Amino acid sequence: MAQQSSVLPELNLSPKLPKNADEFPIIMIGAGAIVNLAHLPAYKLAGFMIKGIFDVDQQKAVETAKKFDIPRVYKTLEEACTSSPNEKVIFDLAVPSNQIIPILQQIPINSHALVQKPMGEILTEAQAIVDLCKQRNIRASVNFQLRYAPYILAMKDAIRQGWLGDKIVTIEIHVNDLMPWSTWPHLATAPRLETTYHSIHYVDLVRELAAPHDPIALHCRTCRHAVMPELTPVRTAYSFEFAHDPMLFANIYANHNHRWGLKNAQSYVLVEGTEGAAKAQIGDNLLCGRGNDPKLDYLQVKNSYLVGDYFLL
Repeated sequence: MAQQSSVLPELNLSPKLPKNADEFPIIMIGAGAIVNLAHLPAYKLAGFMIKGIFDVDQQKAVETAKKFDIPRVYKTLEEACTSSPNEKVIFDLAVPSNQIIPILQQIPINSHALVQKPMGEILTEAQAIVDLCKQRNIRASVNFQLRYAPYILAMKDAIRQGWLGDKIVTIEIHVNDLMPWSTWPHLATAPRLETTYHSIHYVDLVRELAAPHDPIALHCRTCRHAVMPELTPVRTAYSFEFAHDPMLFANIYANHNHRWGLKNAQSYVLVEGTEGAAKAQIGDNLLCGRGNDPKLDYLQVKNSYLVGDYFLL
């Protein structure tokens, strides 16, 4: 590995956090794998307060509450929604997409909500969610957290500071890993499994990296896999077109059926500019559902000013 750069640590690694987080306790709706592996560990790291948790599977809720020291387990959704009548609360809806609308209909008017992606299985469902939030004055956001990952924040900061030159020429997201789809049995009937439940994060990231310019066209192909033909498409390839720069080459390749070991698996975001390149490895994909290794997440930068490759670990 090349030497560690003295300037890389100056890149921004942290999202902007609220100064008054204690004024907005969180109520978890859902106690599944994503809550235990991602949401609650992140909240604990940020110091956010979890007021209570509900899940249709009470045992899951009890076990999760014990694991993360959550003070209250609600027996019903109604109890969770009426537990804080005069308090500012954020409802974290970590549930399958077909449950989002019924829950939004029950949480209090003027609430705040973090909605797990996807925002509906089809466009009409997504529009219904938007309309419902407007009707009930619910301030909602959809959980596209990849754009806030430390290595992505650092990459965006490097771009902002001009480390890659004055123009981005390539955005490449390449994922070839093993996704334990069986962890989420409720996804077995999803009409667009990989696209709406996974690589939608990458589509959001391409839009973030190219902002303020949105693509004018998107070419997409999905397909099933012979090992698991019972599931809807689990492999996807995207290619984007942009009006502001027809030469911007932006592509996503996502295959989650690599069964031949970590050595040959791949999971990275590559951005090339006119004077440099930055490559971030998404380690969570490589070990999805099989533990955690922070060393697998890193940012590598090289340009005409820095001599050699520089790593931010």
